[in-house]
Amino acid sequence: MRIAAIICNVILFGFTGLVLATDGPPQGAAYVALTLLALLVPLFTSLLLLRSSGGAFLRGVALLGNIALLGFALWAIVSQFPHPEEEGVVAYTVLIVLAPLLGALALLRAGRGRRRATG
Repeated sequence: MRIAAIICNVILFGFTGLVLATDGPPQGAAYVALTLLALLVPLFTSLLLLRSSGGAFLRGVALLGNIALLGFALWAIVSQFPHPEEEGVVAYTVLIVLAPLLGALALLRAGRGRRRATG
């Protein structure tokens, strides 16, 4: 699950960067926050999952970031219904929901594994 989470997060980071490069910066504070979360949370989560020495505090911050990203993503999906008919909308929608879910699950699983190994 860790590898799948890292792959999804890296692809989400790249896809978000591509959207920024082609469509320009978002309009509105909520969409700016969503964009920042879609760039920073996958990067932070991937780095934590790649490193074997992430403390409980950092995992907690990453977990909260993934929950916030998922919440903002679901809000954006609902608020923009019906969705624009552009290439990649469905793929980006699936990715922006799947990446924080997998990231959060991998972080939770990594935290439990360390407790068992040390406790």
